[in-house]
Amino acid sequence: MAARNRKTSMSKSSNIPSTRSEVESDTEAVSSQRSHGASGQLGDANTGDSFPYASNGVLNTGSSAVGDDVMAIQSSSSGPIRDVIGIFVVAFDTKEGNLLEWCVPQELPLEGVEFRALISGAHTITSDFIYFRQGDYFGAACYEKLTVLSEIERGARMKSVGVIVANYDTLHHHLGYLAQQVSNMLHNPGDYSALEEYYQKRQATIPSSWDTPQKYTSPPVQISKTSPPVDGHGEGFEELLQLYGEQLLVLWRATLLCKRILLFSPPPIGMLCSRVHSISLLGSHTTPGLPSQLLRPLYYVNIADVETLQEQHAYIACTTEKIFEEKTGLLDIYVDNQNIRIPGSVRHLLMINAQDRKRLTHLQCIAQSSRRSVEEFINYFSQLNNKIFSTLFVISQADDNVLKSHHIESMGLHPQHDRAFVSELALTHGFDITTNKDRWKCCPCDY
Repeated sequence: MAARNRKTSMSKSSNIPSTRSEVESDTEAVSSQRSHGASGQLGDANTGDSFPYASNGVLNTGSSAVGDDVMAIQSSSSGPIRDVIGIFVVAFDTKEGNLLEWCVPQELPLEGVEFRALISGAHTITSDFIYFRQGDYFGAACYEKLTVLSEIERGARMKSVGVIVANYDTLHHHLGYLAQQVSNMLHNPGDYSALEEYYQKRQATIPSSWDTPQKYTSPPVQISKTSPPVDGHGEGFEELLQLYGEQLLVLWRATLLCKRILLFSPPPIGMLCSRVHSISLLGSHTTPGLPSQLLRPLYYVNIADVETLQEQHAYIACTTEKIFEEKTGLLDIYVDNQNIRIPGSVRHLLMINAQDRKRLTHLQCIAQSSRRSVEEFINYFSQLNNKIFSTLFVISQADDNVLKSHHIESMGLHPQHDRAFVSELALTHGFDITTNKDRWKCCPCDY
């Protein structure tokens, strides 16, 4: 399948397909070959599977052999995992702005990718990595800026090289190779042979439905409820707990209520993309009849994605564009570093109480005492969420479907302070329960 050079400059992203392809995968073979060091880095020093970035989130391209090593470590007895739907190169042109320079295959719908893979404000940093959604598929790109003696390029050459895959869990395996290739593209513009070879070795089946553009209206691809390791592919729950403190439970409540959450940060954006994934897992549950994902993780978005955001009823995403702070109609909660801004209309639903502070103490104990704290965090929230949803279901099926304080207490919530939260939760997810204000009293007869 031939590659092509493409130069497009889009003012906004257009609608793209959302049907998922069937992709061969051998995740057990991959995970069995990965080892976790004490620092959270993946792999051995010579495997090439450790993530190429410094502690500040800036990519470090490292050894020139990293691409081959990344490909090799994902190999199974049947060869490399074939998970790549497409590869592309995005560049910045001083006259035309962000351009899609090259891609393979030709029919790959990449409208808007030039803005997702080369973020707003990229000129202020030297390197970064980005995760984003392309329809119901996932993209990862590595960006780098090179200082050049060129008046035409105004002293700087900026490019991103990225892949499109069907499953978020495989994205980080490509980052080392992409970091190497974006450096190669900056020093050797126009040479796409290595990218074409990588695509041929890793090519996945492209569904025929990609020929028919669709909107983001179908159910989202289910994301594995495994938080990525703290190696650049994800920020662990311990880091989230340290960053947000008790405000993490505000985000948990907002996740259960299916709010629209947008995280802001100036570049680099890589670690914030990973934080999006981890926060989305606060809504983990196994309750039948409810969406497997309460929040749709969109990862990096920009002003060209306004139309997409308007169509979303519940999402979590991140951006480098401060203008979103003013677009309150597109979001419910705006997070600027540790500052979580909540509109007055929902603030009373998300307020922290004494029960939450007890919960925070328990989470801190998990972080300090367990080597498998990521799994334990996910299990903790999954069990808590299951208890809440199952109790709501039982109440809704009863002849007396009135929500009472002992019901809320059995959920692990505060029987008085969480009443409005639980009522809103039932309304959000369609549980048929009644709140009788006249019977809501703090006395034994309420039980």
